[in-house]
Amino acid sequence: MLFSDLAVVWERARLGGRVLHQLAIEEQAAAEAYTLLFPKETLTERKVLSKVASELNVPYEVLREMLGTRASLLLASESSASNPSDWSLEDALRVRDAVMESDYSFLPLSKQMGEIEARLFWASVIGEKSPFTSLRFLDSLNPEVSPDTISSSREFLSDEEIITALYTDVGLLFDPKYWYDKPTAALRKRRYTPWSKYKSVDLEMYQAIPNNGVVMLEYNEEEDVIIEKAGRVVTDVAYPKHPELHLKERLLKYSETHDDEIAWPQMISSWESIVKHKETIRFPITGAFSPTEYGGYMLVKQSHIHNLRLGAYRNDEHLEIRVQALDGATDFRVVGQFTVQIPSERAAILFDIDRRVGANTNEPKRWRDIPENLCIVIRVSSPFLDRRTDTLSTPAFVEINSEMGISEVVQYVDLVGVKNE
Repeated sequence: MLFSDLAVVWERARLGGRVLHQLAIEEQAAAEAYTLLFPKETLTERKVLSKVASELNVPYEVLREMLGTRASLLLASESSASNPSDWSLEDALRVRDAVMESDYSFLPLSKQMGEIEARLFWASVIGEKSPFTSLRFLDSLNPEVSPDTISSSREFLSDEEIITALYTDVGLLFDPKYWYDKPTAALRKRRYTPWSKYKSVDLEMYQAIPNNGVVMLEYNEEEDVIIEKAGRVVTDVAYPKHPELHLKERLLKYSETHDDEIAWPQMISSWESIVKHKETIRFPITGAFSPTEYGGYMLVKQSHIHNLRLGAYRNDEHLEIRVQALDGATDFRVVGQFTVQIPSERAAILFDIDRRVGANTNEPKRWRDIPENLCIVIRVSSPFLDRRTDTLSTPAFVEINSEMGISEVVQYVDLVGVKNE
């Protein structure tokens, strides 16, 4: 669709045409037309007229007196009445962007457009009210979709999303609350809240999601089932005929007839078992499937990892570690203690300590403090700072980082500030 074609449609409506004929345009053109007709960013009428008055060397007041009901009609009068441009809608948007940045000259620009085009163009720049509503425009894009469906879909979709749905999947226009009546309405990714901001929430189950947590949804019409997958692993399913099934129930039903690998919900045994997973960790809502509600929480691992100073250790049956946070510029404060049981991790920590402090040959099974002039940074993961003890809850070893120093150690006030937000 050319810009001149859209301008003719707009002009007919401006002159009182009640019927907005079906616009036989592709998705990209529809989105571009929508941006031109219903822009989010506009210039004030005064700013445009002031620039034009300056270029024409005419006092602003004189130009303002010439103005009729619409500034766009006055501005368009400098364009040719019978010489339309060959701009595409994309070209028109590019020129509009330049005008928004004041990167244009009025008269040369006017000569590039026909008068009908210029009326639409300047109306778009100034933000004059369109002769037809945005809903009427959307209704004209796909005659097979009822206006009522498009109108109701605006409760949960933006106009831009509606345009995409009209060209790709009209099922997205149906209210997802009743997804079991129109299954394709459920083919939208559910929202998951970062758990780093909700540390006080009690969680019981988790799923290890591969593919960096990226999932895709599809509807198997033959089997009448909605399938959510992360790569080749099934992470959730939903049955339109059984919308009441809980997460485990619907996954179990799917497993009875399929051999796909499934990300089964697991009981949370310990914080350490979770942070050691390479997969993305999801804490799902385990109730009935609902595409309109958030699906649960995603663990933002990095937000739970803290750079701390190794304050003391004891190498007994297991390796015990005390860690400290900065308390001011140079003082340290103990914020946690934990045990390292994995042999490889234990060996890595002792190697780094021995390398920098020397081996603890005297009473090796007793606590040994690290000299205050040394700062060994140990990265520790913890879900939150426990209010009762003022220490990290269930801390777990992540790694020793020999490249970090005191400037990277977290301040105690920062740990306090993020607890149970």
